[in-house]
Amino acid sequence: MLPHNNHPSTPNAPEVLESADVQIEPITTARGRETFGTLNQHSSCNKAYQIGISDAQGPRPTMEDSYGFVVDFDAVRGQGLFGLFDGHGNKLAAEWCGAEFHKYLLDTLQRHPNTPIPEVLTSMFSAMDQTLSELSQSSALMAASGCTAVMAFLRIEDADGQQSFISSSPSQPADRTCLRQARTPPPTSKRVLYCANAGDARAVLCRHGEAIRLTYDHKASEQSEIDRVRKADGIIFRGRVLGYLNVTRSLGNHEAHDGFSLKKFIVGTPYTSRTELCEQDEFAIIACDGLWDVMTDQEAVDLIRGIEDVQEASKRLLGFAFGNGTRDNVTVMVVRFINTQAT
Repeated sequence: MLPHNNHPSTPNAPEVLESADVQIEPITTARGRETFGTLNQHSSCNKAYQIGISDAQGPRPTMEDSYGFVVDFDAVRGQGLFGLFDGHGNKLAAEWCGAEFHKYLLDTLQRHPNTPIPEVLTSMFSAMDQTLSELSQSSALMAASGCTAVMAFLRIEDADGQQSFISSSPSQPADRTCLRQARTPPPTSKRVLYCANAGDARAVLCRHGEAIRLTYDHKASEQSEIDRVRKADGIIFRGRVLGYLNVTRSLGNHEAHDGFSLKKFIVGTPYTSRTELCEQDEFAIIACDGLWDVMTDQEAVDLIRGIEDVQEASKRLLGFAFGNGTRDNVTVMVVRFINTQAT
């Protein structure tokens, strides 16, 4: 692990849920502004993808989901960072992750520019979890809080996986947040989608109509996770780790339960994947288990494939979830790829 700093068949379309609980992320655009350092800000300069987000508290007493995205992430035109965090215990861990995750990835990337991205993502998750541990020492509420996490990093690369259009310029500052304008990669660049997740929040790619899962569900029903927990001297009963939590990986959860440290069993180490995008790749769906508990990956892809408007697509998925009985908070992010060339 890298050293790190701790701080810096098509279903019938349902009626879309219309209630005061439904929150639709407005498509506000920063015209003439660079947004590569700004969280949750759309940009008129972005020609590489479109983002639609919908969420709803549903019947739960509180909303414990959080999300974030950065257009032209790390000052590279066409890059994007997308994250979703599904809280449990309370909302503190998810809210903190949603507000801070992009800073942790940027810091790790800039300190380890030649490290494979999956390793960078693993180190980033570890750093975030360590900070949550430190925050938990002075806050019982934070100690009781945790969240599943899923991130997708759309990266522009050379054929060899490097970014020579950045490193080959000696005049570029090391801290790219100081730049006034994002770099435009050469047209020969490729787009690679890196994903990382801990828990059961999920990312799914639509490739020419086929659903391809990019993440792994870490649940107490998965044999590999059962074996890992047991090897750490933990137990799973009633389908939950120590009878408490049905996911086996998360960020946070730095409290003791029945005299045991939950973190010994519910670890924050993510599953990672790398997918080089091609012309057949249409969009990605990033959502919490409130959606995936009531529909399959392929059903989700089939439901929205014919919807060009990404905001309407995310809203349609949200409506399906509640129309089919989900009892959880639901957050859905749809990222539609405009083309496969860096722009």
